Amino acid sequence: MNLLAEIECYQAQVGVIGLGYVGLPLAVVAAQAGYQVVGIDVSARAVEAVNAGRSHIGDVRDEEVAALVRAGRLRATEDYAVLRDCDVIIICVPTPLDRNRQPDISYILAAGRGIAAHMRPGQLISLESTTYPGTTEEDLLPVLETSGLRVGQDFFLCFSPERVDPGSKKWNTRNAQGGRRADAGLPGSGGGLLQPHRRTGGAGLFPQRRRNDQDL
Repeated sequence: MNLLAEIECYQAQVGVIGLGYVGLPLAVVAAQAGYQVVGIDVSARAVEAVNAGRSHIGDVRDEEVAALVRAGRLRATEDYAVLRDCDVIIICVPTPLDRNRQPDISYILAAGRGIAAHMRPGQLISLESTTYPGTTEEDLLPVLETSGLRVGQDFFLCFSPERVDPGSKKWNTRNAQGGRRADAGLPGSGGGLLQPHRRTGGAGLFPQRRRNDQDL
């Protein structure tokens, strides 16, 4: 089964790097849709909380996390080695503003190095962290390619802007939709805009025919 078929049939294994206010809600929504999800975080406290069925994020209820952990669809770890078994890897690490009020992408690059150490052919990597235009191709891609794999040939890469409004009662990970720019599309698509998935709403990956090369 190819990657696109695995995504459409909910057979893809999903890894979410960063279990903060973007990553944990996304991991929960993906797991609720039926995917097997593993979250990776450098915080032992966050990992312990998720594995104990507790939420450390205000927008996610404890009972949601607990139900998914009990069902075996959500777990967390500090070990990047689990990414070897993932088909889709989503980067949701923080990008705090530096002293020049520009996003600090050091966490993105660190995540990229962690991914590169355990990459395998056929994976889709999506950057969801808030950042400036060009980060995916000019900064993250070279780090990923230190693995020896090449984008568009061995793995696929896209940018998916986060769509989270913390504390909002109207907009959440499931219903806040946005476009996804594909820097290298899925097999047979010639590159593609990854549109919201039918079950996961704004959180899911669903490739369609490419429209253009602009970030949306």
